[in-house]
Amino acid sequence: MAHANNNKWVSLLVGQDIEMPQTSSVDEIPYARAGFNFDSLNQNLASVAETHENIVLRTRDGQDLTAEIYVPDGDGPFPVMLYSHGGGWCVGSAEGVRRPTRKISNRGYVVVNLEYGLAPERPFPWGLEDVLYAARWVKTNISRFGGDADRLFIAGDSAGANLSAATLVALRSESSGLDEGDLAGVNVDFRGALLFFGVFDFPQTLLQPGSNAGSVEMWWHLAYLGPQFAARNTNPFVSPIFAADDVLADFPPTYLSVGSQDSLLPQSLDFAGKLGWLNAPVELSVNSGWDHTFSYVDHLIPGVDREFDRIFDWMDRCME
Repeated sequence: MAHANNNKWVSLLVGQDIEMPQTSSVDEIPYARAGFNFDSLNQNLASVAETHENIVLRTRDGQDLTAEIYVPDGDGPFPVMLYSHGGGWCVGSAEGVRRPTRKISNRGYVVVNLEYGLAPERPFPWGLEDVLYAARWVKTNISRFGGDADRLFIAGDSAGANLSAATLVALRSESSGLDEGDLAGVNVDFRGALLFFGVFDFPQTLLQPGSNAGSVEMWWHLAYLGPQFAARNTNPFVSPIFAADDVLADFPPTYLSVGSQDSLLPQSLDFAGKLGWLNAPVELSVNSGWDHTFSYVDHLIPGVDREFDRIFDWMDRCME
């Protein structure tokens, strides 16, 4: 059963008991963002051979799109993962997901940990455009970091899972209407999509906000989509579950991982059902007793390492 609010899992993230503040206006969100501290997560991180910080992928309107890139030990070329963090499209950072992304890199992957633009300063479709551009940048540039551009995965958690799925939709759309920059038209094929506790159906979040009540209305809709959110929240680039059947049927193998106590569980259940109904290759892992963002705290929750082992086995199969 989902918790009434997000205090429990956010307390795990920051390493102390807290109560999540509720913002009363969009203008307060940047100040709330400044209060997040992930120092407790970034202790005893998995080792990697190389860490490249603040790699600039693109600059537009005076804003740099950057990423942290981790290279594993050994001889490449290595398979590659493009990862987008969570945070309700309004908070979060590459720094906040160093624990899971370095764990993945340690297992033999070059990981591109993306720092996409956040709302309300960068509302929809900015973040999606950032991930879409990054996918094409990885395809054309990752060999410089020992990556194999023919063995690419896309991944993310929560809002980042949404942006990853929406990127797959955009890559399969003939005319996206998005700002695709100088890499527009670059073809990208992913071996798989790893989506942790994602949002795939925005209208459902209003009907079943659960522990995200308050954030759903203020952050996800008003800040990210804007005042006319009702005209946007069924857009397939916002809610991938509404993409055309032929687009979803063409998805790469997809692994959905979620906790049984996460109020976003129905999102993964419904998206897995839609992909499965269309005969797209999909696997769903519902982890008993876990709440949102369990992948950030593998050192605190017994069993998370076993879920990562299942994920790595799935990724190996995707490359066969």
